[in-house]
Amino acid sequence: MKIHLQGIGEKPAKPAKEIKIGDVLIWNFGEKSIVKSITETKSGKSINILEDYDGKIYKRRLLKNTLVAYEEN
Repeated sequence: MKIHLQGIGEKPAKPAKEIKIGDVLIWNFGEKSIVKSITETKSGKSINILEDYDGKIYKRRLLKNTLVAYEEN
């Protein structure tokens, strides 16, 4: 699967439910973050991830079927 990101074009993507700790996620304009932890929400419909972006930790909630661009190894 692929997704089009603003400013950089097509990138490989996978559903959020397939994200693993240590994955490098790619966002619009080529910004990258590293997944530090993943927890499922109480309803089970989405996940919360803690990500390291520029040395700071941020929390993000994603629906399990949301496509997320990632850096291939």
